[in-house]
Amino acid sequence: MSAIDKYIENKDFVTWVLGDVSKEDYWNNYLKDNPEEKENIDKAKDWVKQVKVKDPYFSAQRERELWIEIDQKISNTKTPTKTISFKTTWWKYGAAVIVLGLIVNFYFRNFVPQHHVDTARNGFTNNITLPDGSTVDLNAGSSISYDKKSFNAGRYISLKGEAYFKVEKGQTFQVNTEMGTVTVLGTSFNILARKQQWIVSCYTGKVAVKDNEGNQVILTKGQEAEYKNGGFVTNAHAKKQPNWQKGLFKYSNAPLESVFEEIQRQFDIRIIYKNSDIQKLRFSGTISNKSLEKALDIISKSMDINYKIDNKKKEVEISY
Repeated sequence: MSAIDKYIENKDFVTWVLGDVSKEDYWNNYLKDNPEEKENIDKAKDWVKQVKVKDPYFSAQRERELWIEIDQKISNTKTPTKTISFKTTWWKYGAAVIVLGLIVNFYFRNFVPQHHVDTARNGFTNNITLPDGSTVDLNAGSSISYDKKSFNAGRYISLKGEAYFKVEKGQTFQVNTEMGTVTVLGTSFNILARKQQWIVSCYTGKVAVKDNEGNQVILTKGQEAEYKNGGFVTNAHAKKQPNWQKGLFKYSNAPLESVFEEIQRQFDIRIIYKNSDIQKLRFSGTISNKSLEKALDIISKSMDINYKIDNKKKEVEISY
């Protein structure tokens, strides 16, 4: 196995390279912990990008089938009696690129609906108007996908990250996340679905929140449900809109690592810990995405830690 095989054969890596922002944190952290792999990852990314895939959001079942087909096709191209040596690794994957390209092209032209993907990359938010007039505000590092052509006939959306929805009345409107679904008829609500954290907040109307096991809770205006230990915990809230839409992020005894993860998304920077145990500290307070320095000042003063900003590298070093 070459140095880049383990990446190009990793489905999570491939979908990340093709634009799945939900994998961004994992691979950024992986690079932080394995800086010696940067050159291999860059080569693997270049290789993957040679295959033009319109949308990485296809079903898990069909995804598995596709990768089995790819593996079989690649295996069939191998000839045990003849070995050819090339100076560059790109030629080694030439046949695989062609096979993968043909399979993906045929599959997406014949089987996959023409899904549309909207994203909000780190450092930015994004406001989207859906075909039915409903609107979606995407928080940084989030994405939605949906079938644009048939959306009005069945309003189904997949979400990764966090978004605020304001839904026009009409056919059933359903948002799918990795942990379950949220179904409405006409309302406004916020969904946070990131790293096994799932919180749904209802602002107007009524929503039905159902996990993958079929457990369900109904929320009305001013109610919020958080999914914990396989069940829903329902609380009241008095907010008129999500705090993140106002650029505010409130924490109560939260792991400092999760706070810095949000800072990375909001300011599109990389956090480097000089002392690993800093991540285990707990933070309570409110920060804003208006100023990186002010946000870091609030955290550093309350946690008695230091920071150093490198604007050129877009990095922040955290230490005691």
